[in-house]
Amino acid sequence: MPQQFLSIQVNGDPLGGGPLTAGIVETVTVVDDDGFLQSGGQDVSGTAQFQIGGADFTTTSWPGDQGTGIEIYSATVNGQPVTFGYLTASGDGVDDAINRLVVLSGTINPGDIISTITAVSTDTQLPYTKGGIPSITCFTPGTTITTPTGPVAVENLKTGDLVITADNGLQAIRWVGRKYISGARMEAHPHLRPVRIRAHSFGRNKPERDLVVSPQHRIFIKSKQAQVMFGSHEVLIPAKGLLNDHTITLDHNAKATEYIHILFDNHELIEANGIWSESFHPNKASVDGLDDDARNELFEIFPELNNDIGTYGPSARQSLSVTEAATLQSKSKIKNSSYRLTLHHRNMFFNDF
Repeated sequence: MPQQFLSIQVNGDPLGGGPLTAGIVETVTVVDDDGFLQSGGQDVSGTAQFQIGGADFTTTSWPGDQGTGIEIYSATVNGQPVTFGYLTASGDGVDDAINRLVVLSGTINPGDIISTITAVSTDTQLPYTKGGIPSITCFTPGTTITTPTGPVAVENLKTGDLVITADNGLQAIRWVGRKYISGARMEAHPHLRPVRIRAHSFGRNKPERDLVVSPQHRIFIKSKQAQVMFGSHEVLIPAKGLLNDHTITLDHNAKATEYIHILFDNHELIEANGIWSESFHPNKASVDGLDDDARNELFEIFPELNNDIGTYGPSARQSLSVTEAATLQSKSKIKNSSYRLTLHHRNMFFNDF
């Protein structure tokens, strides 16, 4: 399904430092599977991979160009700080600029002057998920997380609170992060719209009541077919990979939302509304999706991640892509399997299947 976000025309390349003038707002449509701005091709339905304002990127508007990525800049508009991603291209060698930007923080309106522009990253091979389409993995308010004292609303959890995990017993929360998604941002970036997993989607009381999570939030699934296809009968699947237009759907009624991250020393499976799903897993995509303040706070707690995000550790289970999940669903009935938690030796929890 195409992804869409808004871009703003500018009258030049920000690499020179500006100032630039913001022009009209257009809709960018991407039909792609790898996160990079690649023109020159079509998907299986014959739709152009990359369009701006309804025009195929490969038309005479940008002859010979190929979209390559996004550069990140900080700047000032009306005395206020902003950050934006600048869409880049390579092609005829004369004027390869797309001259479009995507606002990442702050506000830029048509006619605004963008000044004091400083490059944060000029790696033109960064995927657009780095900027205009960030990945967010988390819960929404109202979700209850199972703790030793019973279910607790995720918005009431704080650093140091103990949570029951499937693999490692009681674990203390090391960090709680929040990201507010306004209605306007959700309309501009439909991929940020939450997924609603309705009560009993995986069987009686699984979940006990509707669970609303970000599209990238991974749900624990147990499937014999997964063992055959992917070498493991326990996998994690992004919520958007479970969409079925019936019991698991995009929440089109959501006008705005707050996404809440819970981080432990290791990637954990925790119980949310009665089903198992993941805690926050710091990786390049998920950390790029954080606000600056949240990212800085995370790096204060785990300074080693600032130098090498890979030091956090592996995923709690093998993770499937959306495409792999669709293939799995077509071949099997998947379920969110319950762990039987047995209290043993001073609150140490063990799990059986």
